[in-house]
Amino acid sequence: MRLGDRDTITAGPMAVAWREASRDLGIRFESPFAMTYRGVLYWCSGWLSDFGSPRGAIIAGRETHDDIFEASDALDYYSSGLSALHYEHYDRERFMATLNDWGWFGQPADTPSWFTGWSVAASP
Repeated sequence: MRLGDRDTITAGPMAVAWREASRDLGIRFESPFAMTYRGVLYWCSGWLSDFGSPRGAIIAGRETHDDIFEASDALDYYSSGLSALHYEHYDRERFMATLNDWGWFGQPADTPSWFTGWSVAASP
């Protein structure tokens, strides 16, 4: 396995599971996703543009280099170390619960019908 390699990440089970989630849940997910920090290009399993923070959430599978967390934090993306055991295979209820926990930061009119968590639009 080559950590941080775009092609390896694209084919990785975390990216595959989240692409399935995006189709099933009707959410925006870009995979793979690249960001540049301190002149270094970092690839990760994907980016959820509407969850976790105003800049979105980074999904980092086991194929992603650990430095992705420092880079994503510095660039104001939300990131969480998701368990390979639970997030390398799509489980609708688990993924919805995670996204509800992370919060909705997208346009209020685009909020998915299944979403029951908190959103920026509903916050004071």
